[in-house]
Amino acid sequence: MNKTPVSILQEMMVKKGSVPNYELIHDGGGTHINTFTYKVTCDGFTATGTGRCKKDAKHEAANAMLTTIATHRNYPQLPASPATSPVRTPMPDSLPMSPRMPANIPFVNTIGALQDLCAENNLQEPEYVPVSDVGPPHARVFTIRCVVSNFSEDGVGTTKKQAKHDAAKKMVDKINSLVNGKLKSLSIENDPENNKDFELSSEFAKSKYCILKKLTRKTNLGIRLTEYHTVTRDNLDTDLRHKILEELCNLIPSDFSQVTDELLLEKLSKLGNLLSEVNIALILQDARFIDTRNYTKIMQLDTCPPIIQIGIGKTEAEATFKALSYMISTLKLLWS
Repeated sequence: MNKTPVSILQEMMVKKGSVPNYELIHDGGGTHINTFTYKVTCDGFTATGTGRCKKDAKHEAANAMLTTIATHRNYPQLPASPATSPVRTPMPDSLPMSPRMPANIPFVNTIGALQDLCAENNLQEPEYVPVSDVGPPHARVFTIRCVVSNFSEDGVGTTKKQAKHDAAKKMVDKINSLVNGKLKSLSIENDPENNKDFELSSEFAKSKYCILKKLTRKTNLGIRLTEYHTVTRDNLDTDLRHKILEELCNLIPSDFSQVTDELLLEKLSKLGNLLSEVNIALILQDARFIDTRNYTKIMQLDTCPPIIQIGIGKTEAEATFKALSYMISTLKLLWS
């Protein structure tokens, strides 16, 4: 194992009946770029060493002393010391500026506001990713990135909490600006002559907004496909879900030979009524393929993403029966 200059100098001086004397003559300087200087005295010689920490400075001083002794005593040149001063990451040319909140503006929990905004629009929860941590210990500057769907915003602050709030605020502003921009693009130009009629129309629209909002199903833009079954099941009322599952179990007979056209239409109607209770429409359509020997029926639910089942049979009734059976099995698996 390689010996450090301090160990070599210590052993050399012990053999001569003395020990080297180390004195710290410069202690850091009080800045974030610290430098230390040690002076070592032994065998009638003095040498100094400087380093980014006390240990490095002491090694440099011992190495300088060994070089001095070797020069004056005509010893062979010593090998390079294995102890090197660590390489520190240089300070960036310019640090990111942390925004300062005016004293007259009340604090707003933008993290909570963003959480509510994502929940209202069926977006996945925001993710906060640390980007950088720069600056001296007494003036750190943190950068945290907020990610929602395909959008990302960076927040800067002197604390991680402040950077997180700044990123959340920028994301809230971005989403609101996108929504407001969309609404403005859909707005109707107001004719000054029909100002009164326009105001009446606006009041009527506002009065109907709450009712229409409950009837409108939002697109699940932020739901991962692997979580779709869990989210769909949890969004249904428990009692209603159990009722639908119970009726689904009794909806399809196990033997196709017992199914008539009238019974099949009745089953389709019952399934459509059940799905209408959870605002889901049932669509049944024919599919045309090269194989004309069989009938193909496509059954689709207008969910997001859509749920599709295909039934193939020798008759139209058999193809419809299979598509209906597959769809009921899928719903039972999805909501159980």
